[in-house]
Amino acid sequence: MKVLDPGHRYELPHLDGDGTTTLTFVKREGEGYPGNVGHHEGVIMQEVLRALIDRAEYVDRQIPSAATSLAIECMQRACALLETRAAVRHGREIPLAHHAVYGTPHKDCGHVGCNGECGR
Repeated sequence: MKVLDPGHRYELPHLDGDGTTTLTFVKREGEGYPGNVGHHEGVIMQEVLRALIDRAEYVDRQIPSAATSLAIECMQRACALLETRAAVRHGREIPLAHHAVYGTPHKDCGHVGCNGECGR
């Protein structure tokens, strides 16, 4: 992994080839985002975790493993905790853990359980 913009943009090397994938997290400026200079669109950590959970569940169906099952549980907890952080930060109800992982994220902010009231 190569850090392109600390906390926001990463270059990930491919296996079975010479390519790379750039992973870009949203970058916002303002009072709620101290230290950020510049802004751009991107994903939030929860969406990456949801993709990783889906991938791990797929792999676990191919070749079941207790280690993979535990990794899935850890990623689910991490996703739920990040959604809890967002809910507390924006003063809204904390989503249930299962809903935080498998619910539908709001189109503007990416958080589960938000109906647009977080104001991004």
